[in-house]
Amino acid sequence: MRLSRRGLVGLGGLVALPSIAACQDESGPGSKPVSGHTAGAAAAPASPAEALDRLRAGNDRFRTGGATHPRQDADAREAVAEHQHPWALVHGCVDSRVAPELVLDQGVGDLFTTRTAGAVLDDTLVGSIEYAVGSPYAVPVIVIMGHTGCGAVTATVEALAASPSRPSAPGEVHDIVREIAPVARRVASDDDEAAYVDAVVRANTVAVADALVRRSAIIRKAVDQGRTRVVPAVYDLGTGRVDWEPA
Repeated sequence: MRLSRRGLVGLGGLVALPSIAACQDESGPGSKPVSGHTAGAAAAPASPAEALDRLRAGNDRFRTGGATHPRQDADAREAVAEHQHPWALVHGCVDSRVAPELVLDQGVGDLFTTRTAGAVLDDTLVGSIEYAVGSPYAVPVIVIMGHTGCGAVTATVEALAASPSRPSAPGEVHDIVREIAPVARRVASDDDEAAYVDAVVRANTVAVADALVRRSAIIRKAVDQGRTRVVPAVYDLGTGRVDWEPA
């Protein structure tokens, strides 16, 4: 993973990238309805608050053992085969234990998902999120979801302990460490490494959410207009609970 420093902010007021606009669903006369209006599919939320409430409810079901695994059967798959209409985007970590559709109890076609180690940002990732915010999807909520015990954050903490001024890691993992290190430096140290890692996870999740809005004019416009909310969150590996908008 090469983390370029050239952002996509120069796209300005565009609502979708020209190179991917051709891939977006067409919904003209005679076409099949999008999944949000297809039998068996989830209806689109009316607001960012409603979308977030739906994700909260899904996590509550998951963590209490009452997951319903909605829209995960053959009928749901066929309903979204030609058209999709996701109503949220979740950007999280690549960790195998934090699959958004599972921990938020959602189904096929409900969520856009993007994942990088430590939930760090790069140019193509920002572009992918802009795609979800643009027409025809215009997702009303973007969740930046970190998790306890994050390996990428742990690697950064250990790299800083070994070399506070110039932390390093092998290969391009170094780029991930470089992204997280400034956040880790701002978090008060703790003799308990696990507690410190989790504190950095919380701070990094908030930092990524803030950086996404600053970095993208497209996302910033959607937020300013009240069409989209960008929400930091932290998933607890042990309890299954998502802490929304952690301090």
